[in-house]
Amino acid sequence: MHTLPQRRAIALIETVIAMLLIAFVLISSIQIVAPIVRSSHVHTDRLVAANLASELAEEIATKHFIDPAEDDPDTLGPEADERPANRLDFDDIDDYQSWSASPPRNSQNDDITTLAGWTRSVKVVHADPADPNNDSGTYTGVKRITIVVSKNGTELERRVLVHTAAADKLGFLVTPLDIDTIVGGS
Repeated sequence: MHTLPQRRAIALIETVIAMLLIAFVLISSIQIVAPIVRSSHVHTDRLVAANLASELAEEIATKHFIDPAEDDPDTLGPEADERPANRLDFDDIDDYQSWSASPPRNSQNDDITTLAGWTRSVKVVHADPADPNNDSGTYTGVKRITIVVSKNGTELERRVLVHTAAADKLGFLVTPLDIDTIVGGS
């Protein structure tokens, strides 16, 4: 007759040591993975912010330097017939002065609801032609536009642009095309 070998039972202390080792490995893994996940979110947010700033900068670049119907080039901000919250009414660069939207809006002035907590804001000032980093209190033919994109109050992107009156005179302005003219309508 064969006898089975005797098996030694696992002691309570061995179980506790094994559990502590497993806990140590898990905690170490979490401490390594958490910053990587956070970094990925920050990188994604910065890309979104850069795209939001670029989109608005390109839109502003298509506008007149000075309102074609306005005689006072010193005044910055939307004119009386332009609603400050509606970008569709903006026809010149300085209409964007103090414009802000949270959540950001697309070029059709619709909220981008997937970006709750995000804000885009614009500041337009007359700039010194000799040094555009310096403000000028009056019209100089140079405007500095600062676009700021933030998420939950944290600035993620700041874009500073300089535009001059020469763009209007040289014909760099992009104007909407009349579709009737293109397709041969009246």
